[in-house]
Amino acid sequence: MRTVRPTGAPATPPLELTPLVAAAEPSVDEFLQAIIESKATLMRWMPWCHADYGAADVERWFAASEQMWSSKTAFPMLIRSKESGGLLGGVGLHDVLLYGKREAEVGYWVRAGARSRGVASTAVRAMAAFAFNELNLVRVSIRIRLDNASSRRAAERAGASFEGVARHGIVHGDTRLDAAQYSLLPADLARPWA
Repeated sequence: MRTVRPTGAPATPPLELTPLVAAAEPSVDEFLQAIIESKATLMRWMPWCHADYGAADVERWFAASEQMWSSKTAFPMLIRSKESGGLLGGVGLHDVLLYGKREAEVGYWVRAGARSRGVASTAVRAMAAFAFNELNLVRVSIRIRLDNASSRRAAERAGASFEGVARHGIVHGDTRLDAAQYSLLPADLARPWA
């Protein structure tokens, strides 16, 4: 497994994306602390985060991530500071179609203490580069709740194009919500940063 190192980011702390697999020796405690620090916001936007999120949830996620990498159905990664190695959040490709349409969707979260520094937009561009260069995909999409202004800014800053509103495009628990639909194509990574 190789670590993905984004390049060309404007005034963003150097990051690296590490595959979320056992070989990377991810720390359950470190991951859980990032979730606890960010729980109030994560519970609002991320359906997987709940009030009682704990070590058992992290362990299940780590096991599921290992299986996703093995089966090539999704590619979750940890976002780490290149300088300190500290965990800044997570990013990944899911709904991956390696053949035919050759596309995937990217999702991301950033811990509370690392927000508003360009971490999400840098991670999105690095994940898109991984999709295009390593998986030979031709399109990466992002669906974001309409009212999630910070996540939408991150997608736009990463160079993603707004395509419109996907009606009932996001599932959160038992509720379906409209989503802002964005996309990145290989040519978008050659454009200057927003």
